[in-house]
Amino acid sequence: MPKRIVKLEAGYNCRDLGGYVSQDGRTVKWGRLYRSGSLSHLTKADQAELARRKIVVDCDLRSRHEQDNFPDKLWPGAKLVDAHFYSESGDEEEEAEAAWEKYSGKLPKLSYLAMVYQQNLVAPRTGLVMRKIFKEMLTLEDDEALIYHCSMGKDRTGMVSVIVLMALGLEDREILRDYLLSREYSRDWDEADENDRLGQQIAKMNQTQVSQTAFYGITETIRQTWGGFDRYFASLGFGQGDLDRLRDKFLE
Repeated sequence: MPKRIVKLEAGYNCRDLGGYVSQDGRTVKWGRLYRSGSLSHLTKADQAELARRKIVVDCDLRSRHEQDNFPDKLWPGAKLVDAHFYSESGDEEEEAEAAWEKYSGKLPKLSYLAMVYQQNLVAPRTGLVMRKIFKEMLTLEDDEALIYHCSMGKDRTGMVSVIVLMALGLEDREILRDYLLSREYSRDWDEADENDRLGQQIAKMNQTQVSQTAFYGITETIRQTWGGFDRYFASLGFGQGDLDRLRDKFLE
């Protein structure tokens, strides 16, 4: 069986999402979807390893400050996709604040980290990012793979992983197994700019341990806000045919 942990000399929390079992009995294919912490310190050997795995799309979830000051060290054949997860421009921040004001009173009060997840999930920026990632997934060739990452590979990457695995039809307990692995494998690269509000939020989040409570901040927000994953997926501009195609592409 392939190994879940991708060992890199200068990268942490890099994992293959293969092997998890969906509710219909199919299994996530190995070697197609990867999640990771920072990819800005990779050695030549690390780059060769990711190229060997035919990872051709690199979705960078980090803030623009993190991307600009610690750019990914791309490997041959890889395309970089700017998928900065947080609302950063004036318009994005205003839209995020309006969405949180609209939905926050309807969501369960769970924990600090769960609240951060909830704020991001209802923000329009997150929908744009998830649409971009799903479109990249749908256009991959059968022998190609995609990776997405933030700095620690814990929270922004964790949120995306939960949503991706929900799309593939996994039960919560199976998705939770993957989410909680970041307790063992994450490391803080300290790439955030702690002189601004967003950087301070990222730094505090990086220091907060993942938990089952925080996990439910993701799954229950999707269910309570959109009425289920299928409706959430539709809100991104996709149809049932796209969801079926996604599952056929990444499950076996």
